[in-house]
Amino acid sequence: MREDLIQSAISFLTDPKVQSAALAKKVSFLESKGMTSEEIEEAMSRANGGAPSTTSTSAPQVGAVAQYTQPGSVQQQGMVGPPVPARPKYDWRDVFIAAVLAGGATYGLWTLAKRVFGPWFKVPSQDQLEKDKEALDQQFQAVEESLKEIKNQTEEALTSVSTQSDKVNDSLISLEAVLEDLKKGDEARKDEFDNVKNDVAALQELVPKMMDRNKEAQNTVLEDLQNELKSLKSLIVSRRPTTPAPEQGSGNNTINSTTSNSPGTSVENGLSPRLSAALNGANNIKSPGIPSWQMAAAKSADTPATSSSSGVTAPATAGSSSSTTEPVTTTAQEPTTTNTSQQQA
Repeated sequence: MREDLIQSAISFLTDPKVQSAALAKKVSFLESKGMTSEEIEEAMSRANGGAPSTTSTSAPQVGAVAQYTQPGSVQQQGMVGPPVPARPKYDWRDVFIAAVLAGGATYGLWTLAKRVFGPWFKVPSQDQLEKDKEALDQQFQAVEESLKEIKNQTEEALTSVSTQSDKVNDSLISLEAVLEDLKKGDEARKDEFDNVKNDVAALQELVPKMMDRNKEAQNTVLEDLQNELKSLKSLIVSRRPTTPAPEQGSGNNTINSTTSNSPGTSVENGLSPRLSAALNGANNIKSPGIPSWQMAAAKSADTPATSSSSGVTAPATAGSSSSTTEPVTTTAQEPTTTNTSQQQA
């Protein structure tokens, strides 16, 4: 307990002005000062002259006596206030007004709660339930149709994806086949290039050999030609006549006929087939003959020389008529015609 508040309450209760007041006012005043019921009872018992319920020192009792003997000190401390008025008694009108106010407040609260929380606890009617059911059925039907549409779209997408995957697989297979063909073609081309390279290398090795062989063949042909020319020259020298022909007219005719009839018969005797073919090809070339005026001038100038030159002019005339006699052939034929004229003589 608070001793200072108790002492103040004792001084308040012992005041002559307060002693005439009602007990309830005194108690309410002390309660308004913050004192508990135990402290108020203790203060009242001490004010009435009873012994204190708790042991206390002598100093507070002396102070209490001093305060009791000097009531002016209580007013100086300010503990004593104005007297508390008594509570008025309630009339029936006050009760009625309070009841009306309470009823109005209750009705307002009920209306507000009904508007705010009423829909939550409101039981729907049968028509409302039917409408809600129809709305839910429509929504469920729409959702079901949407699900069916989504299912169809999904199936179509799966079908298209599977078709595209098959096409992609076919394309990949064809691409692999094309790549395999290209690879094989590259390998074949590489092999062909290697073969060509080997052939070129072989040709590079063979060309010099072939050139050497061709050179050797040409040298051989030239040597054969030289040998044939030497043999031809020796044959011509061996068959050249030693005496002139006795009869000029018959000899000339015989020489002309023999020369014109056998232009290359004696030449081919003793020649190789290769050289004969070369000479026969040369016989087809036209060679210039001796002009007739020159032959006439030669005959008129030297009559004895005519017999010696008749073997030459006759082939020339024959060459001019036939245009196929070669000087080499004519030279080669002179011994033959001379021998023929000698046999006829």
